[in-house]
Amino acid sequence: MMNTKRIISCVFFLLAVTVSISLIGCSTGSGTEEEGTNGNGQEPSAGEVEMVNTSFSPNDLEVEKGTTVTWTNNSSLTHTVTSGSNGQHDGLFDSGNIAPDGQFSYKFDEVGTFDYYCIPHVDQGMTGTVTVTESSGSGY
Repeated sequence: MMNTKRIISCVFFLLAVTVSISLIGCSTGSGTEEEGTNGNGQEPSAGEVEMVNTSFSPNDLEVEKGTTVTWTNNSSLTHTVTSGSNGQHDGLFDSGNIAPDGQFSYKFDEVGTFDYYCIPHVDQGMTGTVTVTESSGSGY
């Protein structure tokens, strides 16, 4: 009788440990990521753009002057972040090749609208725009 209770307790303990380990594995970002999220199901914050498959997400971003925008390659493809439009580089910025899981950042110090594209995937519509506005100030 004593051994049966002990065996049942051990089985329940092992089951609880197995479930706990499974839940921990799910919360570390394993599995597939949703397009347009930062891997944990949340929308990217301002100043962040993801490269997913052959698109930028968001592809139109509005930030305040002085913001550094970071592009993160969350796909299995190599991408670029190249300023300009229609496949014509305007010389403002060019990331060069960004491997999967790589990043590129650029600080926008001028107000205006800045188009950019991915050199290998511009023909597939991989383009984006950053609109930079004057700082709204803190209001204090």
